[in-house]
Amino acid sequence: MVTAASDTIDRVVGLETGADDYIAKPFEPRELLARVKSVLRRATGTGVARAAGPCVRMGRRVLDLERRVLVEAVGGREENLTASAFDLLRVFAENPNRPLMRDWLLEVTAHRDMDAFDRAIDLRVTRLRRKIEADPAHPEAIRTVRGVGYMFVPPKE
Repeated sequence: MVTAASDTIDRVVGLETGADDYIAKPFEPRELLARVKSVLRRATGTGVARAAGPCVRMGRRVLDLERRVLVEAVGGREENLTASAFDLLRVFAENPNRPLMRDWLLEVTAHRDMDAFDRAIDLRVTRLRRKIEADPAHPEAIRTVRGVGYMFVPPKE
């Protein structure tokens, strides 16, 4: 809330009625910007200074769709992605909580049809899990859907 009311009771009522933060006029623009960034960090659940472009939280990492990099949620270290890894993560990000068939994933990311014993998607998913999952042996972000393929499950935080 940005308001002219600066009494303590006004601040308390504002925060109790649902405001994430409260700043009284007159205020310094830099302070307002810092408070907005702080609220955005809390809302996304990351300590990462977010880029201007769209970002998607995936496991312990954040996928920056504009810059095509994975960023550690804690620490902010960036990791460049191969084109195929980025394409696969982007498809998952665009289809959260939807089971995606293995052959369709291969078709849209590699632009080819799947052979009967083709395990290329499984190998890519295994590599991505190593990058984004806290425990790749027990994946939470990219889950296997038996008989179908894989599903991206965004974190609940």
